[in-house]
Amino acid sequence: MRITRQDRDEVALLVLDHPDRSMNVVDEPLLDELRAHVRAIAADESVRAVVLASGKPGSFGAGADVGWLPQLAARPDAEEFLAGVHELMYEIVTSARPYVSAVNGPALGGALELVLATHAIVAGPAASFGLPEVTLGLIPGGAGTQLIRRWVDTATALDLLLSGRTLDVEAARTAGLVTRTVADDPELVDAAVALAREMAAEGPPWRKEPEPAATARAALAARAADAAASPAAAAIIDAVSAGIDGGAAAGCAVERQRFLALVDSPEARARIHLFVAEGNIKRRSRRAAARFAMVGLVGGGQMGSGIAATATIHGLRAHVRDLTDEKLAAARGYLDRVLARRPDARAASLWSGTTGWDGFDEADAVIEAVFELPDLKRETLRAIEQVARADALIATNTSAIPVHSLASALANPSRFLGMHFFSPVERMPLVELVPHAGTSPQTVERAAALARVLGKVPVVVADRPGFFTSRVYARWLIEGIRLLLDGTPAETIEAGAKAAGFPVGPLQACDEATLDLVVKASITQVAEKVMAQRLDVAGVRQALVTLIGAGIEGRRQGVGFYRYVEGKRAGVNPDVATILGVTPRATTEEEVRDRLLLAFATECFLCWDDGTLRSPAEGDVASVLGIGFPRALGGPFHWADETGLAEVRALCDKLGSEAFPPGARLTELARTGGRFADEPDRAG
Repeated sequence: MRITRQDRDEVALLVLDHPDRSMNVVDEPLLDELRAHVRAIAADESVRAVVLASGKPGSFGAGADVGWLPQLAARPDAEEFLAGVHELMYEIVTSARPYVSAVNGPALGGALELVLATHAIVAGPAASFGLPEVTLGLIPGGAGTQLIRRWVDTATALDLLLSGRTLDVEAARTAGLVTRTVADDPELVDAAVALAREMAAEGPPWRKEPEPAATARAALAARAADAAASPAAAAIIDAVSAGIDGGAAAGCAVERQRFLALVDSPEARARIHLFVAEGNIKRRSRRAAARFAMVGLVGGGQMGSGIAATATIHGLRAHVRDLTDEKLAAARGYLDRVLARRPDARAASLWSGTTGWDGFDEADAVIEAVFELPDLKRETLRAIEQVARADALIATNTSAIPVHSLASALANPSRFLGMHFFSPVERMPLVELVPHAGTSPQTVERAAALARVLGKVPVVVADRPGFFTSRVYARWLIEGIRLLLDGTPAETIEAGAKAAGFPVGPLQACDEATLDLVVKASITQVAEKVMAQRLDVAGVRQALVTLIGAGIEGRRQGVGFYRYVEGKRAGVNPDVATILGVTPRATTEEEVRDRLLLAFATECFLCWDDGTLRSPAEGDVASVLGIGFPRALGGPFHWADETGLAEVRALCDKLGSEAFPPGARLTELARTGGRFADEPDRAG
């Protein structure tokens, strides 16, 4: 049973509490139960009002069960089913009794659609509201494109639908989504029941009419260009337009057609795959019962400062050590800049700093974030072990230094592992957990739990050169330089990367990192150790060294593969090809696209072969969240499955299997008709 009815005199209280789920999801059984309750209430003359609430502490609902959507789309009666859902929503809208929603936390997607069908919303302090379907390549399927305009103007409705962003309770109240607020969740249901009684006494109408059609059309016209952003954005605009011109029934009809077409689209399959894979990682990371109140950071540079700021934002005390007061002030300044964008007085009070080791005996975890120098890191780790509690987690933030080579500095290496954060830490969602051979399973679980407290998605990878992301990213950057040395114009390389869906091209990425760092990190620490036998890594290194010697160093220095004016790109740098002495050749964007995608993907396939990854799905999540693989393709393993493994194998042969090795497992799966999606998970 997903909904229970708990009457309060003349008010029917419907409590959503999906069994075996930490958050309510909207699925067919829940909708069937809701329909039965709505119709029973309509026939019950003793009921004067209805309150819809959640039985899950701190959460109203997470939307539709995403795993169920492909099954829905495959049903022959799918459109009829959705028509029945829309009919149910409008039975609530047109009810002779007021319906009030009591929202105690996130109300997202399909759960928000239920809320939007009611006549008033009472929100607790942690309530939030969003229609994130566009981020999955979809549109709302429960009449959301029409119901949202009962509450907010069309301009606001389109912003919410097209961005997928979430509003907190204050922003939702300002927008018109919230009728009343309460200070504490325990007051919520009582307040909603009281409002329902008031509304029943006053009588209809309970909701204002939508804005005039002319105003709505003007708002729609202002967002017409957004239709080019994605098929989902175009479908949202079509459904809203149909509702403006023909009313809710017409809008719902378009919504049904577009929703069902999108659910089975390649982009939606890719995005749903990532959503499910990321959710599985998060659930697995909640297994540990570890609790964290304070994190110690040793090193107040960009990474240490970013981790500290992230900790305070998520309610943890962050205690930062650096060598001088000036460096501590810079670290504190990092937090101040973060909080300028998202003010949080509590976070500001949770930060502290020291030039000594005082306070580190209170930390539940200590993260070393000093410069990427192995000897310095080992020295720092020895000092940390002397002051940290015996039960404290100890981690190193490194992007490529072998973790086992640092573990030898510790008397008890079982509580030590690598935690590779990405910059800027407060915005990048991924963290790689890198256990060495002596790391205990409990330490890995605790590190995963800490990552989740910090709002991160933790992926466990093997302690091999470059781990996973740095290794794959190095291969992708190298392919950009190889294309350049082959005579491909820089403009074509960058355009091909964008055509594939990468957020930036490899040459721009080198400029952002600086060419010197690419040589020191991607070439020296990674490529020379794992790629030199199959690629001319020495030639790539020499090309970068030659450019650096000629003053081509990157964006910070004002000139790189691009030219820069006041820090802004001002076109590609024509001197690069001359300095390298390459002979230009005609290369298509399609060839560039294929080479960049395959360079990235084949390195991932090799990582699966050699045990670097625990599952292809985790490789997909890490690739998208950490190093920019196109989200619309769902990650390299999903892309390969969708493309067809035999076709990917053939493309490797076409482009040269020495540079683009398909790997043993892909070759076998291509031969047998298998898929990476069906590979066994090594995570346990």
